Amino acid sequence: MEKNLTATLKYALLSDKKMAVIAKLVVGKKAQDALDQLQFMPKKWAKALAKVVKSALANATINGDADASKIYIQKIFVTRAPKLKRVRFVSRSRISHYVKYRCFVKVFLHVK
Repeated sequence: MEKNLTATLKYALLSDKKMAVIAKLVVGKKAQDALDQLQFMPKKWAKALAKVVKSALANATINGDADASKIYIQKIFVTRAPKLKRVRFVSRSRISHYVKYRCFVKVFLHVK
């Protein structure tokens, strides 16, 4: 696998489970078809995933000299990133703990 056919998004403020649902829908498709699908998807982070796919496509066409119509999304790795631990002040001088989840996304493209 060539290095210039990838792109990475680090520390996205979305849980890895939610991002994996979006990523599963576009794996195996042509890169341009995946971008069209992600643009009109009602999920919050579909546009962020579209940016990563667009970046990987630009890396493949500019640095790798590949034809954009022959590029497919081979795989998308979504892994868990470090969590943000926060507190919220609630009644009677108490605090409530909550966690903000983050994820890493790595897109691999392939030329057919």
